[in-house]
Amino acid sequence: MNTVLGLLAFILFCAAVVGAAAGITWVVVRLSPPKKPDAAPKA
Repeated sequence: MNTVLGLLAFILFCAAVVGAAAGITWVVVRLSPPKKPDAAPKA
């Protein structure tokens, strides 16, 4: 039973790390300044 609980805790920890990384990435993308378009498009 101890092994099952340890494995479950490990899976939850992995999910939390992936979720935190996704959340931080989303915040950085939202807060980063948008790219300014070029005044004269290159042909």
